[in-house]
Amino acid sequence: MLSLVLLITAVCSLQLDIPTIDIGLGVKMPLVGLGSWLYNSTTAYESTKSALEIGYTHFDTAYDYQNSDGIGRAFKESTRDRKTYFVTTKIEGGLSYNDTIKEHLDNLDKLQLDQVDLLLTHFPCTMEANPKGGADRRQQQWKALEYLFSAGKTRAIGTSHFCRRHMEDILKVATIKPAVNQVEYHVGMGQAGSNATDDKQWLESQGIVFQGFSPLCGPCCMGDTTGKCTYNKDLINGPIVTTIGKKYNKTGVQIALKWQVQQNIPVIPKTSNPKHQLQNAQLFDFTLSDKDMETLSLQTSPPVVGGGDGINSGDCGLP
Repeated sequence: MLSLVLLITAVCSLQLDIPTIDIGLGVKMPLVGLGSWLYNSTTAYESTKSALEIGYTHFDTAYDYQNSDGIGRAFKESTRDRKTYFVTTKIEGGLSYNDTIKEHLDNLDKLQLDQVDLLLTHFPCTMEANPKGGADRRQQQWKALEYLFSAGKTRAIGTSHFCRRHMEDILKVATIKPAVNQVEYHVGMGQAGSNATDDKQWLESQGIVFQGFSPLCGPCCMGDTTGKCTYNKDLINGPIVTTIGKKYNKTGVQIALKWQVQQNIPVIPKTSNPKHQLQNAQLFDFTLSDKDMETLSLQTSPPVVGGGDGINSGDCGLP
């Protein structure tokens, strides 16, 4: 416990300098944030609390993570000015107009916030085994997000897990363009260059910021029953990232994350360990060479978590 206190005290004497990216309407998103998927409320509280003390400026959660109350508790207890950190949350996909509004207001209550910085539709449809959705429901939800924006409940709105055809449904009715599309992206998915996954190149041509989740592919071994899968470790201590890391005196994790932020792609790695939280944010005091960037971009592993061919994730088959 003493060593943890000393670490946080030492870190707090530093100022984390995390660059931002413009996502429109005068809103700037930090390039590094803290993820919270699969954390219960207690772990989410402890993780958020330490990251706030370290100086993190971006926190990512979702209504269906069921941990917003823990994160909200950490926000409430913090002495940090609310304006010094950016909060992203998500509402479930496939909801009606009214249910979308209701769910976000409930989420704000749990987060103990009057407003978030970015609100996303988490999925283009419901997350059931047999998902329900379609263009009309996506458009209803988008209109609800636009209402929540106009009501001051969020500073920006966007999507997650959306492919081009899902996004085109939104754009047909949108009076506010989606600011961000958050999709799976990590080393191993870059072989197709600028169009590696979920129509990245097209999204960027529309002025929609491409943000990666699972940047270290932690869920890559979910469902594996052999016990031999190492995909969830390849971007932590695998030979490619660690070999490159030695050249820059950086960890394999920092190399995998740097590959994305050097492309101006925001990342939200997840850890409750303050030491690792600090390392995950220390990405801006070095630059990967063109050769090292190309080496990482040409990797074909780890694979896409959601299935698919490595160019478009399995989400593109959703209704």
